[in-house]
Parts: sequence; C-alpha cells; structure tokens
Amino acid sequence: MAAFSLWEHPDMSFAVLFVCTGNICRSPAAERLFRARSMPEVLLEVTSAGTSGLTGHPIDGPTARALLELGIDPDGHRARRMDRDMLRSSDLVLTADIEHRSEVLHTEPSMLAKTFTLREFARLAWEAPEAKPVGVPTDEGLRVRVAAIARQRGLTRRARPGEYDIADPYGKPLEVARAIVAQISLRVDIAVRELGLSRTGDPQIGG
Repeated sequence: MAAFSLWEHPDMSFAVLFVCTGNICRSPAAERLFRARSMPEVLLEVTSAGTSGLTGHPIDGPTARALLELGIDPDGHRARRMDRDMLRSSDLVLTADIEHRSEVLHTEPSMLAKTFTLREFARLAWEAPEAKPVGVPTDEGLRVRVAAIARQRGLTRRARPGEYDIADPYGKPLEVARAIVAQISLRVDIAVRELGLSRTGDPQIGG
C-alpha cells in the first residue's frame, strides 16, 4: 500500500481567524497579508474579527496606507465582532496580544490548542521540530502542524512581559502604523512559511 502524505491533494479548506480589538487595524492587516503571502493552490478561509469590533468600519486610514505601501489592497474590509461560532469554525486563531488571546479562550475554552498571539505562534513555529511541511499542505496536514506548534509551548522559555504582543496603532500617526504593519508582516511571513504555505522567500525571525 502506498504511503499517505498529509501534504498532498489540497481538496478541503483550513480556516484562520485573526483577532484584535476593533478589527480595523491589526487583525485586518494580518488577514490581508496572510492571504496575499499564501500559495493559491491551498484552499484557505482567512478572516478577522474584533473583541469589541467596530462593526461595518473599514481599515483605519494610516494602517490602510501602510498596507498599500506594501502592495496590499485594504479596500472592501468591514469590521465585525468576534463570536463563539467564528471561533469554533476556526482551525487556527491568531491574536494581536495576550489580552485578546485570553478573551478568545474565555469565549470558547476549547480553542486553547488552536489559539496563539501572532508573535507567539511565529516563535513557537520557528522552534517546533515536528511535522515540518513538505510539498503542498492539506487541511489535515495544517492541523497536524498547528498541534505540533501547540506542543512546543511547554518546551520553550517563558515569554517576557509584552514579548508576544503587537501594540495598537489606532489613533497614532502614519509612522507608527508603518512600524506596526512591518511587525505584523514579518510574523505573518514566518507563520505562512512554517505552515508550508509560503509563495516565496525565507524570512528571518526578529524579537
């Protein structure tokens, strides 16, 4: 019998949800970047929401400008509020900071092994040796990889205060939005690559 690979035949979808506060800066930026950097051969459902979502609002102006400067179209976004159904239907939830992660788990405790801050996920994925992706991943292969990354939590050093957070650029000038979007872009690139979804490139992790 031929060996079955978890990284063949991408015929189902894998759902990624990004979460921040208002769903107008950090989480939609991560959503747009993740979708743009992922290989089109894989069926992905990439969305975002806010713990206090400003329902119906577009991406905030400075963040939209920073995304445009990276070649990412910010148009068409409409903010929404996170709910339990969104969480339960997600295979991976990536939050802007620790408080958002706590709110996700308060809303749906069963998501513990699938919920990380974006910076936390990037570092754990970088360090996790198990189930490294080879070829085009399936939805099941991606779930195996997320489970391996979750197991890395007990093996890595304890994070310093704020180390896994991405600051909120809302109300700040364009220069701050550019810096925050750059942080998000780096971690998204690492996450995409470590999940085996990267189109091109080999980013190097920062702090």
